[in-house]
Amino acid sequence: MSDVNANDQRKINDSDDVIETYLGAGSDMMAGIEVELAFFDPETPDLTPMTIPQNKVLKNAANAECGEDYARNEPTSEMLEIGSHPGKPDELKAIIADTDHKIACLTQKAADIGLKRSYFQDLPNATAEQLLQNVVDIDRYQAFFAPPRDDMKAIAAYFSVCKSNQVSVSYQDPQHLLANIRRLYALAPVLFMLTDNGSGFDEGVKFKGHAGMRHRAALNDRGGCPDYVFTAKTGDEYLRAHINHVMNNPLFVYYDENGKLIRLPSGEWESFENLKNKGLNTATNYFFAQSILWPDVKTAAIKDENDTVTGHRYEARMIGVGMHQHVSALLIIAGLAFNPLFAQKTDRLLASFGFDWQDPDTTHKYLKAAYNNARNHNGRFLDIPYGTGTMIEFASAFADLIEEAYLGTDLESQTTAITSIARTGCTDAKVNATLFDTLDKALEFQRNYDPALFSETTNTAHTHMKQYAQKDTDWSVCCTT
Repeated sequence: MSDVNANDQRKINDSDDVIETYLGAGSDMMAGIEVELAFFDPETPDLTPMTIPQNKVLKNAANAECGEDYARNEPTSEMLEIGSHPGKPDELKAIIADTDHKIACLTQKAADIGLKRSYFQDLPNATAEQLLQNVVDIDRYQAFFAPPRDDMKAIAAYFSVCKSNQVSVSYQDPQHLLANIRRLYALAPVLFMLTDNGSGFDEGVKFKGHAGMRHRAALNDRGGCPDYVFTAKTGDEYLRAHINHVMNNPLFVYYDENGKLIRLPSGEWESFENLKNKGLNTATNYFFAQSILWPDVKTAAIKDENDTVTGHRYEARMIGVGMHQHVSALLIIAGLAFNPLFAQKTDRLLASFGFDWQDPDTTHKYLKAAYNNARNHNGRFLDIPYGTGTMIEFASAFADLIEEAYLGTDLESQTTAITSIARTGCTDAKVNATLFDTLDKALEFQRNYDPALFSETTNTAHTHMKQYAQKDTDWSVCCTT
């Protein structure tokens, strides 16, 4: 979750005062990865999530090992986020290597103090209520969630229970931004499903859908896909609509003239627009209001060494966490931003399934249905409607485009995990649901699995996990082929 500079007192009156920061990076586009990892104590009966003291020890040890502050806190103590160095379009392999190194370092430092990384992108038996007992000692998170307001409990649950990968791209210009945001929203239900590594349980209860999407629905107008994605005709229109959204975003916390966080009681809201009446229409409060919008493709600030906002990026937030997910996500999201031919072919494929931005109303209708189908797939995984076809049909064709985009490059071998999943429908979450049909089975595996499996980033759950299947497991149900 992005932080802000609490001392930026520049006055923001309208979109003209900030629009320059949204104009893009020109030829200096870059990409990067963030990965949220959950840790627990395997020696405890209930696999106790990492505590606040353990979090501090692990974070400090990992950062000391790498000589930089790459391990960052999220709201609750069981989780730490690592961030890669940003890289240029020809540096994707270096971004992956940097991310792999930091994940491995953090995982090993956890093992050194008796903790273990969750195999799943969630902690199968952990509840939001349990996790929110351990909000880290950072002013922003304390104000948000310690404890959450009565009318913010569902949002707090999302931030405590759900973990994800994010891929950020500093876009070329406003039109490039709009084209990529539209494309990624049309792809969002597919990407949610292809990269899902959920345990099949949501706060200890069996759930036959995408639990992360279920919790994200609580964000309402702060999340999902904003309506102006469908109405903006140009990149500039999109940015002006986004800025208006930021200025009217209901705030439950804001900064006063001394840079102190003011938390409003349950049921009371402010907005940046209203803060103008108090003389608090500062850059601090504007960029804070932006930071607490969490759509599936987020527009987020780029800051210099003094925490001053100098530009913006878009952040794709619909990616699961597992063996291959951070690699697969970078290859798709950065690839679509940096490879025009890959992007054009993907747009044509999307249009053939009804996601044609020349007809935004129909695209909106199909996308709303696709989100619902993915969120509530009821154990069908990719065997669900998607536009005018099915998700497995689209995913199989999309796999061909991914493979083609990296054919003959030094990243070609890194596409095998995601293309295999896309062609077979055998997502990691589907394997998990097959192997761990009870919570006890999921927790037994969680306690005993070898974290070394995460070093093989071309592996999927299907290629790796057959060894864990019981003799009576019907493995054939995992795949369509």
